[in-house]
Amino acid sequence: MWRAIHSLFSSTVGTKLSSNGAGAAAAGRVIIIGLVTDGHNRRLLAKLSSDNGWVMHFADSWREAQAAAADLQVPVILFDRDLPGVDWRETVAGLASSSSPACVILISRAADDYLWEEVIRRGGYEVLSKPLRPEEVVRVIRLAWSFWNSMMKMPAYSRKKSA
Repeated sequence: MWRAIHSLFSSTVGTKLSSNGAGAAAAGRVIIIGLVTDGHNRRLLAKLSSDNGWVMHFADSWREAQAAAADLQVPVILFDRDLPGVDWRETVAGLASSSSPACVILISRAADDYLWEEVIRRGGYEVLSKPLRPEEVVRVIRLAWSFWNSMMKMPAYSRKKSA
């Protein structure tokens, strides 16, 4: 069923993960990977991506998201804390510490200062609370992209990119 949902959204409102997204990055478009299980949230994220000119990819696993983030130089990864069978702490840390760092945004029903601090400590960027509010999602993604773009201009990260 997960594959069917992925295919549905990949073909209609999101894109499948592939190397061809690199052109979008060069054109200045924000590339986003979404590890999101809920169909409503996927539709919302896909619509917001379309409305804002972002390129949304939905991944089936954190490993797929991590590989794509490195391959496509993805600035933003949205990760649903409720992803079945996955420890969000390890996932946030793994995605944030990849060879091509991304701003990992955790989506959670419980969003408080303690959780935000825990996400930051593990290398994440921000927490979005459920239910997702479109204006908040747009604001956080824009800030994350701006932060990532500034970070990539720093000498330490530009060396990582060229290595």
